[in-house]
Amino acid sequence: MTTEEIIRLAFELGSAVAESDEVDRLKALQMKLTQDSTAYDLLMRYQDAKNKLDNKFHDGLLVTKAEEDHLNILEQQLTANSVIAELVQAQESFDNLMQGVYFAMNQAIAGAGSCSSDCCDSCGGGCS
Repeated sequence: MTTEEIIRLAFELGSAVAESDEVDRLKALQMKLTQDSTAYDLLMRYQDAKNKLDNKFHDGLLVTKAEEDHLNILEQQLTANSVIAELVQAQESFDNLMQGVYFAMNQAIAGAGSCSSDCCDSCGGGCS
């Protein structure tokens, strides 16, 4: 199979993923988030606080308990917000789809019989 054929098939796969229920739901909920000022502002405040703490930590600066508590409160508010909770669930569904696609591609490349019986580190799958 030529490189061009592989790229064409990859494009078809990407198009199929783009038409999936998971992508449709994720896009709809992203739009819903942008239209819900309370949820959107909460998410922006959380991301800002998280980035500031991450930067302080990365720079070797002390992160205070008050800063950690503030971030924890914002995380609790995120969890309690129904729009954000739906969006997180939709993102997880999309991530699961993409992991399944990657796993299937890896199996096709490595061959279905390449998984060892003791654990699936060789193929990227999980042990059950």
